[in-house]
Amino acid sequence: MVKTSLILSALALLLTQQQSQELPQELAHLKDLVTQENQLVDAARDFDNAQTNAAEANLEQAKELAQAGRADEAKEKQKEASRLFGLIRTAYEFVLQSYPKNPRAMTYYGEVLYDRFGEFDTAVKAWQEAIVLDPKLSAAYNNLGIHYCHVGQYTKGLEFYDNAIKLDPDNPDYLFNVVQTYLTSFPEVQRYRKWDKDKVYRHAMKLSKKAAKLSPTDYELAQDYAMNFFAAKNFDSKPDWKDAAEAWQRARELARNEAERFNAWLNEGRVWIKAGETARARACIEEALKIQPKSPAAENLLSGLPPEISPQKQPVKTNLKKPSSP
Repeated sequence: MVKTSLILSALALLLTQQQSQELPQELAHLKDLVTQENQLVDAARDFDNAQTNAAEANLEQAKELAQAGRADEAKEKQKEASRLFGLIRTAYEFVLQSYPKNPRAMTYYGEVLYDRFGEFDTAVKAWQEAIVLDPKLSAAYNNLGIHYCHVGQYTKGLEFYDNAIKLDPDNPDYLFNVVQTYLTSFPEVQRYRKWDKDKVYRHAMKLSKKAAKLSPTDYELAQDYAMNFFAAKNFDSKPDWKDAAEAWQRARELARNEAERFNAWLNEGRVWIKAGETARARACIEEALKIQPKSPAAENLLSGLPPEISPQKQPVKTNLKKPSSP
């Protein structure tokens, strides 16, 4: 209880400076919900999701403008993104003024502090307190799993991941996070699980496939599952390359633009090569070249295939079946 009180005190001090400030116009609607705790938290979360999308769009535009040499315009886009992230932070601080022990608000607030402001220690304290207040709040466990694995404390991180998935086994985001840790930090996972490399890989692929199925319209999850077949070489594992081809076909169905379709065709070609199916590989790579006719990657793959045999010159197949006895 002492630790809990200290964490609450720290968060209270952080919010004190906001208490006398007038809410920006964009957040005025939150005042009408101040007596309705759950609705207030939901409204702040909805605002967060919408403004995060807008802020990330600004950041993407800033990147494109900077690459085009339009530095001043890029800075304006970055400035607008920072303003939107600041509004999100203010929204949660307003919620926590009225409900300082709301575990969901603490969890969301910690995500903003961690991802957008680099205030890692305060974010971790918020998630720890959220778990104390609600031991079944899976999102806080997931966030702590990400944090502790990121800083190299894999035992703690994997324990938090285990708790998150135990509480919400069908959350594709949690599964995705665990898969990334399994595939990139497998020696630590081996020590924690006492598994060999192949078992780590097989389990990661099982979770990756499940995540893609749980969110069947999510291109990024489908693409990640398909890409993870290539990681088999790091684990001395032998994947089913036909399954990999099907995964790339699914990713292509969900592709949002020509670049993603090109990538899916090209990678399906790669896995057909690994499966020894050169005719199918050639067909996929040729489809990729229709999208990007001068792609060096596609041209190199195509040039590495054996020459195509024309129908007229195909060797006659001998029927080796033993004839039936009369």
